[in-house]
Amino acid sequence: MKNTNDKKSEIRVLNNIGNVYSYLEEYSDALKYFRLGLEYADSINDVEAKSIIFNNIGIVNYYLGNFEESTKYNQKAIDLAHGFKGNQILWEAFLELANAYKKQNKFLDALKNYKNSISIIEGARSTIELEELKASYIGTDKRIETYHNLIDLLVSLNKSAPQKGYDIEAFNYLEKAKARAFLDSLEVSEVSISQGIDFRLSNREAQLDNEISKLYKKLLASESTPEQRNEINQKIKDCEDQLENLKMEIRRTSPAYADLKYPQIITLKEVQEQLLDGKTAFFAYSIGKDSSYGFAISKRSLKIFPIPPRNEIQKRVTDYIKAISDKDNNDFHLGYELFSELVQPGLDDKIQKLVFSPDDILYLLPFEALLTQENKNQWLINHHTVAYAPSISSLREIIKRSKNNSKKRGKDLLAFGDPLYGDAELENGSKKNADIFQNFYPSQEFKFFRLKYSGIEVQKIASLFKATKEEVYQKEEASEAELKSLKLDNYKIIHFAVHGLIDDQKPTRSSIVLSLNQDSQEDGFVQMREIYNLRMNSDLVTLSACQTGLGQFIRGEGIEGLSRAFFYAGASSVLMSLWAVNDQASYQLMERFYFHLRASRSIMEALQKAKLEMIHSRVFSHPYYWAGFVITGNAAKVIFPRNLTKWIPVIISLCVGSTLFVGFRNLKKKKIRLAVAKMCYRVSHD
Repeated sequence: MKNTNDKKSEIRVLNNIGNVYSYLEEYSDALKYFRLGLEYADSINDVEAKSIIFNNIGIVNYYLGNFEESTKYNQKAIDLAHGFKGNQILWEAFLELANAYKKQNKFLDALKNYKNSISIIEGARSTIELEELKASYIGTDKRIETYHNLIDLLVSLNKSAPQKGYDIEAFNYLEKAKARAFLDSLEVSEVSISQGIDFRLSNREAQLDNEISKLYKKLLASESTPEQRNEINQKIKDCEDQLENLKMEIRRTSPAYADLKYPQIITLKEVQEQLLDGKTAFFAYSIGKDSSYGFAISKRSLKIFPIPPRNEIQKRVTDYIKAISDKDNNDFHLGYELFSELVQPGLDDKIQKLVFSPDDILYLLPFEALLTQENKNQWLINHHTVAYAPSISSLREIIKRSKNNSKKRGKDLLAFGDPLYGDAELENGSKKNADIFQNFYPSQEFKFFRLKYSGIEVQKIASLFKATKEEVYQKEEASEAELKSLKLDNYKIIHFAVHGLIDDQKPTRSSIVLSLNQDSQEDGFVQMREIYNLRMNSDLVTLSACQTGLGQFIRGEGIEGLSRAFFYAGASSVLMSLWAVNDQASYQLMERFYFHLRASRSIMEALQKAKLEMIHSRVFSHPYYWAGFVITGNAAKVIFPRNLTKWIPVIISLCVGSTLFVGFRNLKKKKIRLAVAKMCYRVSHD
């Protein structure tokens, strides 16, 4: 390496070279560069650099199987980092120290250091202002592995000492590792962040939103050239960056945000006492690199069972999703294997309702399409109602928010369907404007074509409601301007039979696509950033569109997508799709779902009934048609309970009649007894 006068830069380069060799598993070369870097750091007394290199030497020794040597170097890193409060170094050094202790069977020392690592991670996380950044903080690097490794250790300790409550601790850390940013966002959604801030900040936020809408409209203009589109794309990115910085400034200066108290993680006792009945079970998962577990929580028990590690489970689930989303495939053997591993170990005969809190690839798996019998198409949905939740803690907060919001809704249904796309719309299968977003959205090109059955869908659904209780917007009326003009907190159900546009790299760009009207101030793309600003009080939001359940996957956090935005806006449950579902099948499933919903069934029961009808039909029995739609959130709610008011006079009449009958019968018995007594008296005297 070339010698320079900048020792700090040289140390950084040497450390980076060592890391590359370590990644390539060329450990002797890695140690050579680390030791040279350590020598340079020692010569200028760079304590921070020394602590980093000590930790890296400890990691290399761990890989070499020199666990005692690894422990020694990790401890040196910790001792130095404590001196300058180097939390970025400390959390990783504690993690590596715990890993080394675990390999030496020093389990209590490992336990202590995993907890130290998590304590530092949690402290750093609490200082981050935006939920999006909080989510990526735990989900990136090795931070999430700290939780997984601790859970694995606690499960192992529980086997040898079940009386010490290690299993309950494992559950607590499972909840700490799941959907924490989403849980925090539910609390943020309850307060007005902009209240009390400088009005110029609010005005600037509105200006940036308007500017982004104008740029999208320019992007859609058919006369724009590829060069102009690239220029517009860059301007949109600049506005988005400014908007994110502005949001952080608003939160820094908001009195309401400063006073926020974030929800605590739910305890096992609270789960069993507050959320569960004898017929319901929660299934939560921890998918780790080396070890994975399923947690089955019922009213009376907690079962923890091992499942395949991350690489293995990812492959199986990916293959099974391909199998059930391909309507020409009829080989579902993997469905039984996955059921046997993911569900059966925690199931008992009393359980009827299942709520899944997935992890990793399991967020994309419709559990209702698992097979409960080998070589036979007996789906899980045949025997159980199924719903989902990002975490049990977040489900508790969603339910609590719904109960606390006592505002009466005047309307039962708001529906948007069959939007018009104007000049951007495909004609006769042509590729007109099909490449508009090919350099903007990383997932795939978006084609503007009318959903043939979406208009029929919203009409059929609306016919199940009183005319005074429903509102339907179609074609040019199904617009973003119309949506934003309505008092959305006045509707129990909000239904979108429209296209969804998903960005799995930049989630805030994901949107539902309404009518595109060049004369409107709005661009027609209701993006996540805009959904966050809507105010709802709905029991259900239905996204009857393609792949609306997808988005950016963040380890530990889950899918950052449209459903999260609607929960933030005030929805209690969201019905969404995991793949591009057939348009005709969607409308038929939706019609039957709402029919059962109106018949006083819970949301998850109504969805089960609709899916079973599809399964028993000849045309739509394949899981491709019905498995893709899943419900997440407070799905046990009955939106339209039976109205007993009209039966009150009948019940009163029956009660009165019953009382008179009992009285008459008792009087009759009394007369009989009196007559018998008289007869006995005469006989005795005769």
